[in-house]
Amino acid sequence: MATDVIVRAPVVSAPTRSKRALVLKAARVVLAVAIAASIVYAVVRLWPDVRDTLLALNGWTIAGAFVTAMLAIGANVKAWQAVLRELDHDIPTVAAGQIYLVGQLGKYLPGSVWAFVLQMELSLRAGIPRARSFAASLVLVGLSTTAALLLGLFGIPTLVGVGGAAVWGAAVLAPVALICAVPPVLSRLVDLFLRILGRAGLGHRLRLLGLLRVMGWSALAWTLFGVHFYLLGVGAGGGLTPTLLDCIGSFALAMTAGLLAIASPSGLGVREAVLVASLSPFGGVGTALGVALASRLILTVADVLAAGAAAWSARGLHPARPADAPEPTL
Repeated sequence: MATDVIVRAPVVSAPTRSKRALVLKAARVVLAVAIAASIVYAVVRLWPDVRDTLLALNGWTIAGAFVTAMLAIGANVKAWQAVLRELDHDIPTVAAGQIYLVGQLGKYLPGSVWAFVLQMELSLRAGIPRARSFAASLVLVGLSTTAALLLGLFGIPTLVGVGGAAVWGAAVLAPVALICAVPPVLSRLVDLFLRILGRAGLGHRLRLLGLLRVMGWSALAWTLFGVHFYLLGVGAGGGLTPTLLDCIGSFALAMTAGLLAIASPSGLGVREAVLVASLSPFGGVGTALGVALASRLILTVADVLAAGAAAWSARGLHPARPADAPEPTL
């Protein structure tokens, strides 16, 4: 005679749940304060060096650079949404923006992991398990980096004489990134990652069309960021005459280099070094540094405003139970 075996989830007492919720709330407050302090510190630190450059720019140039930066951030939100769709979580653009934009503020803390941690926690509001959210973040970083390395080819002619490290890094990483972006390879990597975390695999192969959609949105974002940098470079004067393709390629490589500098908050210093190297052949190093720092400041303001708008739109929402979470047992 067969006997049914019922496995129940462990019962967590109300005091334990309350204590855990209090600890999580305190951790969120501490993290929010740390992010705010890091952003304020970055702005205060940059301001003396960037002030003269901003004063040399006219209002239309600054406005154009800011708008293109915001459009680039929006394209990144669409890339994040496309990644989630490939991982079986089709959510609206507004919800994707709430997760991605607020989570991205974590990059202003030393260590690249904080943005992932924030996105994992925020994903629960949309019913996305933490493991899937973490996998989505890694996939997006990989495909976005692949797109950046390909666009970075446009910046190599300028950087080859003054930015050897960035050029050789792109030459080595680009073929590896392309191989990892092939659907069968990437599908196996995601499955392996989920199983290491003790979660079920995808159960399907990632689609080429879906991955191309992610890379397309990422490429658009990098292109818009390059336009943002081009507007600042041309508008600053000082003899700077970069081409648009130079700026697109160089900015993509600079952001990739900043991403690999894990210990640096949002790649601070590393990104500017590549950008200065890309502009210095067209004019003075001082002006090039001013433009790079002005770009950093404008992008920081854009990140904060975009995240603020996303957080405001999410007010009153409560976390949802992930689709694969066990039913609570009383």
